Amino acid sequence: ARVTQLSEAHLRRCKALETQVEDNAQTISLLEKTVKEQEAAIGQMELENSKLVAQQNIWKRESEGMRSLLDTYEKQETLPPTPKGAKNADGLQLSLNSAQEEVKLLSESNDKLTATIEELRNDQQAAKAERERILEKFGKLRSALMEERGKAEAAEARACQAETLAGKGSYNDDTTRVLHMKSNPLTEAMREKYQGEIETLKRRLEEAEASAASAAAQGGGGDTTTPAPSKDRGSMDSAGSRDSVNAQKLHSRLKEQFRNQIALFRQGVYLITGFKIDMNQAENDCQMFTVRSLYGEREEDHLVFKWSPKKRGQLDMLNTDMAHLLMKGPSGVYVKEHGSWPGFMASVTLQLFDQQTVL
Repeated sequence: ARVTQLSEAHLRRCKALETQVEDNAQTISLLEKTVKEQEAAIGQMELENSKLVAQQNIWKRESEGMRSLLDTYEKQETLPPTPKGAKNADGLQLSLNSAQEEVKLLSESNDKLTATIEELRNDQQAAKAERERILEKFGKLRSALMEERGKAEAAEARACQAETLAGKGSYNDDTTRVLHMKSNPLTEAMREKYQGEIETLKRRLEEAEASAASAAAQGGGGDTTTPAPSKDRGSMDSAGSRDSVNAQKLHSRLKEQFRNQIALFRQGVYLITGFKIDMNQAENDCQMFTVRSLYGEREEDHLVFKWSPKKRGQLDMLNTDMAHLLMKGPSGVYVKEHGSWPGFMASVTLQLFDQQTVL
């Protein structure tokens, strides 16, 4: 029973670990999807940033060209000014200011994009670190799951071995030979014991009868040719009646002693095997055995066996509710595959004990 509980505990632990492994696998898939989305967003940001940098470079080159052009006009200012040259210089200065402002805006946009890219990279690194952590936890859970499965398989193997040992005993098929005895030594010893008691009681009965006969002979002694007086004949009749009463008392005591011995034997069998067995006579000289277990849930839960003394090796179990239920369970394997009624009864005891007892 303890091994079965350990096996069930390991199986529950395995199921819990499998659930955690599935949850971690889903979390890992979500993190991988998030990392891919962030990588795509970073790539898009870097592409836009490269476009802005290229555009900024173009504007810088244009600004430098305009500045050089403006310097050229400033050098020409030493010459006598003309209205057309002053207008051109004002236009170039306005274009230069516009280009500088646009370059400034592009620089600010570039800085913002750079900060966003850096933030996304940090998030990506955090997501990768979380993914590595979950993968490590996933590996530990998988190792724990495999270990628990190994323990559950070992516990199940021990439970099967314990059930086998309880049913058939421990022996090696290759080196051990099973000896099947024609008679049970315990039964023979009990028979010899009771036979000895019967012989003792018979001797005591014979001695009582002999003493009664001798008493009767002494009461009827004298001349054989002379008829016995009526008084002596009455004493002989009274002695015979007393002997008959004593014989009946002895017979009653003998029957009572046998009844007590049978009751003690049944009580001992019930305490040792856990089964209360009642025997009744059936048709065709068959014996019916009603068996009730010590660990049965209800009084009406019982098994009925039919046995014919003419067929000593054949034992049949009649169809009852309890028999129908047990033959469907693991106990029925001992009868269906091995033909072992003792193994079946031992397995029934273990099964009912596990159901009624809390360790």
